[in-house]
Amino acid sequence: MRGKLRGRQAIPVIVCLGLTVAGCASVPGQSAPTSGIQPMTQVDEQTKQGYFSDPYPIHLAASDANVIPESVSGTTKQVLGCSGPLTPDCFHPGQGRLDVTIGSALAQQAAASGATLRTPINNNIFQDDTGAWQMAVTYYVSNRNRPQATHWTVILHAHAAGATGNAVPTTWAADSLLVGSFADPTKADYDGKYFEDSGKLYLVYSKRLSEQPARDGIVAQPMAAPETVAATAPTVLLAPGDENSELFFGLHQQNTFKLIETGNITEVDGKFVLAYSTGAYDEPDYKIGLAWSDTFLHGYRKMTMTDDGGVWGKPGHTEVRYLMQSQEPSWPNYVGKTVLAPGVPAVVKDGPSWYLTFAGYDPSDAPVDPKTGDYVPSSRRPFFAPLSVHIPAGASVATTSEADLAKWITVGGQ
Repeated sequence: MRGKLRGRQAIPVIVCLGLTVAGCASVPGQSAPTSGIQPMTQVDEQTKQGYFSDPYPIHLAASDANVIPESVSGTTKQVLGCSGPLTPDCFHPGQGRLDVTIGSALAQQAAASGATLRTPINNNIFQDDTGAWQMAVTYYVSNRNRPQATHWTVILHAHAAGATGNAVPTTWAADSLLVGSFADPTKADYDGKYFEDSGKLYLVYSKRLSEQPARDGIVAQPMAAPETVAATAPTVLLAPGDENSELFFGLHQQNTFKLIETGNITEVDGKFVLAYSTGAYDEPDYKIGLAWSDTFLHGYRKMTMTDDGGVWGKPGHTEVRYLMQSQEPSWPNYVGKTVLAPGVPAVVKDGPSWYLTFAGYDPSDAPVDPKTGDYVPSSRRPFFAPLSVHIPAGASVATTSEADLAKWITVGGQ
């Protein structure tokens, strides 16, 4: 959803039949993490059904934790549900289309600043341990007093306006401004989601961390209540670093903008794993990374390795060891023959098994905009893949080696 410079070269598309590694040749010398990658929905290319952007698992109350990830929401205005175990094509929009409106008081507040709230995206639905439903929703903003401002977003709180109970609500009303401004253009401020840690509520979201150089990262904002931000400043959980692979516009470009976004956090065996994306969601440089911490509110550690061959432009430089990437065939965990531009990841548990959910493009159905060379976002699909989780008893993120940290979660069967 970020604004981008245009004029980059066209993107080559590699076509591979099938959605599993069986249909593709592996890259010599590289691991094949594509084993088990499956579609969450059945896609009809003619009627354009089954596509879905940003599949965010819906957090349910602790008493319902055993059914995660049976429901997902996202930028696509639907709630997808899976009535049984996580299997290919099991997700359907049977729970209804999301309807998010602006409450009258909030609309008046925006209008007083000259602002109009245009399009809702990043519809992150959250049920707290009391069973109450909340939503953190991002809105694009336009303001008659700032006609030159583009790609300006704010994060709002919304309450369920329809029936509640066990069913995921599909009718919502935004009632308060959480992050950003109606009057002053601010960069980032999107992809908000709630997270509870030891009874404390936080809003995790994408925030502009610096302008020179331009860097966006993931922060955690303490909340006084779901609709009220606490006075305490947000804590930076993960930020772009010195890694060339994080360059938003690719190598050898004048613009050195970097971002890390989509911070979905999951507690796994007493550790906290942050699944994130870097790059542009409609280009091959969109990639999935994992970062670990021993505590929730602490700087997270990326999985990195030495780039001996200079794949990312600098031999011997430290680079991120992504969990999935379709940008460089000679870098580990390349999945470009199975899924293009994998991103928006989340680590979820279904019964005893762990999975990764994410969005991407099927190489056989990834149209490119002839004007920009970018993938057409309406062709994004939701996918899942089984994960193997092996965290040694008593291990610490701080004292674990780079090589061993990369073994804690891998893509593949249990």
